[in-house]
Amino acid sequence: MKIAVIGNYPPRKCGIATFTENFVDSLLQVKDAKTSLYNQIDVFAMNDQDEMYEYPSIVKQSIRQNNKDDYYKAVDIINNSNYDCCYIQHEFGIYGGHSGLFVNIFFTQIKIPLFVTLHSVLKVLNFHQQGILENMILFSTQLIVMCKTALNILISYHNIRKEKISVIHHGAPVFKTFDRINAKKAKGWSNYTILMTFGLIGRSKGLETAIRSLPEVCKIYPNIRYVILGRTHPHIIKHEGEDYRECLTQLAEELGVIENVIFLDKYVNEPELTSYLQACDIYVTPYLNEAQITSGTLIYAVSSGAAVISTPYWHAVELFKKGRGILIDFESHKQLEKAILNLLSHPQQLLSVQQAAFEYGKNVSWPIIGKETHKLVLNSISKVTKQKIKTEDVFLNTQPEFSLDHFNSITDSTGIFQHAIYNLPDYNHGYCTDDNARALIMAIKLNRNIKSRESEKLITKFLSFLNYMQVEDGSFVNMLSYSKNHLLNNYSQDSFGRAIWALGYTIKYAPLLNQKAFAYEMFRKAVHYFNNLIDLKSIANVILGIVFYLKENPDDKSVEFQLKDFLQKLYISYKTVSDKNWRWYENKLSYDNAILPLAMFYGASYFKKQEYFDVAMESLTFLEKVSYKDNHLSLIGNEKWLEKGHKKSSFSQQPIDAMAFVLLYQCLYKLTNDKKYKNKSKSAFSWFLGNNDLGASIYDQQTKGCADGLFEDNLNLNQGGESLLAWLIAHLTFLSVEEKC
Repeated sequence: MKIAVIGNYPPRKCGIATFTENFVDSLLQVKDAKTSLYNQIDVFAMNDQDEMYEYPSIVKQSIRQNNKDDYYKAVDIINNSNYDCCYIQHEFGIYGGHSGLFVNIFFTQIKIPLFVTLHSVLKVLNFHQQGILENMILFSTQLIVMCKTALNILISYHNIRKEKISVIHHGAPVFKTFDRINAKKAKGWSNYTILMTFGLIGRSKGLETAIRSLPEVCKIYPNIRYVILGRTHPHIIKHEGEDYRECLTQLAEELGVIENVIFLDKYVNEPELTSYLQACDIYVTPYLNEAQITSGTLIYAVSSGAAVISTPYWHAVELFKKGRGILIDFESHKQLEKAILNLLSHPQQLLSVQQAAFEYGKNVSWPIIGKETHKLVLNSISKVTKQKIKTEDVFLNTQPEFSLDHFNSITDSTGIFQHAIYNLPDYNHGYCTDDNARALIMAIKLNRNIKSRESEKLITKFLSFLNYMQVEDGSFVNMLSYSKNHLLNNYSQDSFGRAIWALGYTIKYAPLLNQKAFAYEMFRKAVHYFNNLIDLKSIANVILGIVFYLKENPDDKSVEFQLKDFLQKLYISYKTVSDKNWRWYENKLSYDNAILPLAMFYGASYFKKQEYFDVAMESLTFLEKVSYKDNHLSLIGNEKWLEKGHKKSSFSQQPIDAMAFVLLYQCLYKLTNDKKYKNKSKSAFSWFLGNNDLGASIYDQQTKGCADGLFEDNLNLNQGGESLLAWLIAHLTFLSVEEKC
């Protein structure tokens, strides 16, 4: 069997690196009657920030935490090297992106069975962490946790099926003897009672609590020595140096116990560590936070046969059943003092706790953990189908029911608000014609899918908004304040184009005759403004509206003539600007790009004109070339857009662009009846659900809203009108099977 393991690895100095090394060694020790079952294990080691390490030969590739290209290179190796499965060690802080979002690249792109070991399990997650967990559930073969408490949290707080989770405890070295006398003698500590804490040092360890407990203990037992074994965490060294260690030293001096505290400022290998632990009488873990679901230092100390006194973080609470340790309250040096004195004054109780811990350790040694892991692998892989479901289909299977919850929260009796702060409407920026025109299209699409009085009322509301925004020359003011005043000098061809699209769509598909008539009057008034249009995307939007209008009013030759003129403008612009490397209508690709070929397809369909269809197809092919990566939409970002002869900006990506692709492919499917375009429409829609560069759902399952954009390493968590309507229109278009171009 050949497996890939992703995680931290020595010589990187951290608990997960040590865990990964021991985990790999435990698997390599699993043997059948003749030989090792694992003929190859390759490690893909995560580097923290810009650190570089001299890794051993087992490390196939190192992955820089914040370099996405390294993630994709690792994926390519794993998918094309005949591995049987892949293990991912997960903790939010070891991967790049906000809350470690880059780990989604592994979840969504690796095509072999995935086993994910969770080193961190939280009851409450932030938005990005929640998305990561959802991807773990979607794409992993099995989640592995190291205690039953973690299992219960995942089931109770995150609704994960129990069958998806396996409990395999954190492993520990094999401690063959329970011989504290000789271990102390080897360290020169024969005359001392040894308290100990080991591991990377940081403020969350609460070591000041242990030091504060010493004065009263040392009065009765002056031979006490509290050994603090370990280096300060490398990340803490970078940000604050040795401030914490110096504070601990100063505290010990102030309390008069500096002679009783031994700072061993070093990182020890496992054989040396075990020798220290075997010399320990009482081990102390005074951590400050309950939300620690696993602790390698704790399991090592228990397995060595030390009597452990700990604050009640989750792993300790579970592990200390059956007399394996003693719990004290957080930050209570008085309780710690009392617990130490009680054990030292009752030698039989001390011995009882030590022996209970030592016996437990025999069941979680690394060789046993390796065998349990191997058994899980064999059982799980046997149930996995040979053909893994495509990433986009996995995301599409999470498609939610259509919901107007967030829409209703950012809409009032006037219309939909332009912006939101997170999911709350931002009254300061009022309303805009752009978004309310889109809202009108959405409401009509909703009515076509699910006829209801509610959707009819929405259509009337947004028609009324457009009517209020239209001025005498037929154009539209774009911005409206919350106090319902037109903002001066706020005309845009963009908003005009979208208003015409919405009005034409209303004329064709509105359910009520008076709605059609109202839209018709506004449309006719706007025709006088058509000749002022220069912007090609605005023209494209108007083309869509005209085509819908003409389907209801085919005898209006003046508007039909205007349609021909607009299509010719797009056609001539394309022929003028495009060359063999740049097949586009303008010298720049910016936002809502797919609207241009979509308009040409509409025109080709209406006039049955092949040259329009050919131009539309050529430009679509070019747009796809610059908008797809690794079989998913990787949209052109608005940082710099994409200018002819330059590289594109990949971020921030906008939901409106994904919506335009959904509309475009759905149109092509209706025009050609070619299922390839139906599948492409599905793929474009899956961008909203997570099939994107971050593997992160743009749609928010909790609020039923849509993030405003996709950045390089996180999401824009504001959920304004444009992004929400892009989601709703895309969703309704995806659901629709009747609408034709």
